[in-house]
Amino acid sequence: MKYEESDRIELKREMVDDLDKEIIAFLNAHGGTIYIGVDDNGKVIGVPQSFKDEYDEKVSAILSNNIKPNPRSKIEFSFNYENVLVIDIKEGDSKPYFLTTKGPKPSGTYIRVGRSKRQADNEEIIRLAMESRHYSFERDVSDIQNLTFDYMGLIAQRKNLDFGIKKYKTLGLQNDKGLFTDLGLLVSDQNPIVVKFAVYGKNMDFKVKKEFTGSIVLIADQLLEYCELYNDTSAKIIPGQIARVETKSYPGASLREAVLNAICHADYSLPSNIKVEFFPNRVKIINPGNVFDSTLDAVLDGVQTFRNPGLVNIFYKLGFIENYGTGLIRIREAYSEEELQPEFKVIDRYFFVTLPNLNYKVSELKQTDVGENVGENVGENVGEKSVEEKLIALVRGNPHISQREMAAAIGKTAKTVERIIKSSERIKRSGPDRGGHWEIVDKKED
Repeated sequence: MKYEESDRIELKREMVDDLDKEIIAFLNAHGGTIYIGVDDNGKVIGVPQSFKDEYDEKVSAILSNNIKPNPRSKIEFSFNYENVLVIDIKEGDSKPYFLTTKGPKPSGTYIRVGRSKRQADNEEIIRLAMESRHYSFERDVSDIQNLTFDYMGLIAQRKNLDFGIKKYKTLGLQNDKGLFTDLGLLVSDQNPIVVKFAVYGKNMDFKVKKEFTGSIVLIADQLLEYCELYNDTSAKIIPGQIARVETKSYPGASLREAVLNAICHADYSLPSNIKVEFFPNRVKIINPGNVFDSTLDAVLDGVQTFRNPGLVNIFYKLGFIENYGTGLIRIREAYSEEELQPEFKVIDRYFFVTLPNLNYKVSELKQTDVGENVGENVGENVGEKSVEEKLIALVRGNPHISQREMAAAIGKTAKTVERIIKSSERIKRSGPDRGGHWEIVDKKED
């Protein structure tokens, strides 16, 4: 048998004094296995015959005396054919588990984080208790009851979907007593959640810094517009070929899926923000809440878990997502033919997705590579979305944006922006220069 440490496997060369803490950490997580008689490198040492009875008695004493609530029904232990003591621990259903001598407080409560254990803080202890009682953030009654759903109604109308007061309970926006839930608050115009967006230059200076607010549906709409705005396309002209090879910085549906994954699966009960950060060589997306009711490896293999099933259902009905629980798989598929690969991490209570920029340094093409009259920035400029499209995305995100702010966001001069707007048939000004706003005239389909 091969032994290797992971988030669910702990290797011990010999019996350790803090074995009770290791067991508690697994009970408070998703379970796991402790192997005693194996060193950190996976080499089998085994437990000498003369120590077997002693080890067996120590584990029994720990389960009877050291841990509360009683974990016996969740743990099995025995020696295998290699004389290794195997302690199998199932996830506890009476969390939090803690040291009998310390009680359910940070000094006595441990959790598993990655491949190690640590003490839980007070907030985490409360969350463990809520988890055992099947607490649902979505179903909890909102502290704010004076809610409106103007944007939700607008986008539902665009999608030809039936949405109104009669649908509130069906969608989970209200409970059986007619009170708005936290899911209702998320979808409402009064949603207090803030999503942060930033674009950094080579020296980590801010090129763009923005916060999205309002209905979580509006946030998703605007955030996806901005992400598409900065998902540039490069083109490489190959000598002897008529067609040029175009490459998106973030291929396929990878960027969209990463953003929607963060929005749909974030833990909105945590006092933190979703962040989307564009760096020259990558985009990093962080959401509060690690993998829900599973492990990262299992989710990447296709296991579906839903922290916010009601929110996922709403985004499915509105057409933001095509299928439940396939976001991470689609991200990996988008990079399947690439040398650079996306990275997924769980660090403490946060989930990280990092997508490599396939066009990083692509712009460093020389004139001798592509012929005359083509500059070094051909990779950045050829095949890029038109400036007008970028301006349209900016206006959709903020109808009150100034021309100077537009110019700064897309790296053009204010005069260039003014000229393009004047010639555009889609960007129109409503009201005076001061106090008015921009409107987008959508193209009519033939």
